[in-house]
Amino acid sequence: MKKKTTNPDAHLVLLLRQDNLKAFDQLYFKYHKKLYYFAKGYLKSNEKAEGLVQEVFIRIWTNRHKIDEEQSFNAFIYSVAYHAILNIFRKEARERKYINQYRLFRDLKSNNTSLDVEYNNLKELANDVIEKLPQKRKVVFKLSREEGLSNQEIAEKLGISKKTVENQIHSALKFIKEELGKGSILNILFFFLFLY
Repeated sequence: MKKKTTNPDAHLVLLLRQDNLKAFDQLYFKYHKKLYYFAKGYLKSNEKAEGLVQEVFIRIWTNRHKIDEEQSFNAFIYSVAYHAILNIFRKEARERKYINQYRLFRDLKSNNTSLDVEYNNLKELANDVIEKLPQKRKVVFKLSREEGLSNQEIAEKLGISKKTVENQIHSALKFIKEELGKGSILNILFFFLFLY
């Protein structure tokens, strides 16, 4: 026999697990402002905070059947929000790093017009090598490097384990390095521009 819960949201969560939209609305109205201010404190942006709240409640609805009504919903929802904020920070860090690398390369390029040909050759070679990857590995690699998704996000999107994602990316990088030749200038430039 289950212990009687002291969780004030237990009844709403139980209804939510049964696809009850009114329960979802009640939880939304109870928590959305608190989550908004929590997110804004980290993200320093009204727009980003609003987007994060929407994302959190989409995840709540999508995963409603997995929520345990015996556990604190308050703790659960803040945990979901916190991890979503971390993902935003990771994505922004990757974008900043890419932009800085692009600017550095662009500055080098502007000082030497012969780099135009090198750059175009590198881009073409990069695409050729990536296209040689097995289909599943190519999809994982592109989601990681071109769309900037985390390993966990890729795993959820493709319905595979995070470990499988990590293995696919590792295998892709190993294959690319072998294809380009260890220590070659193209290999170094490829990794500098496209992989980090």
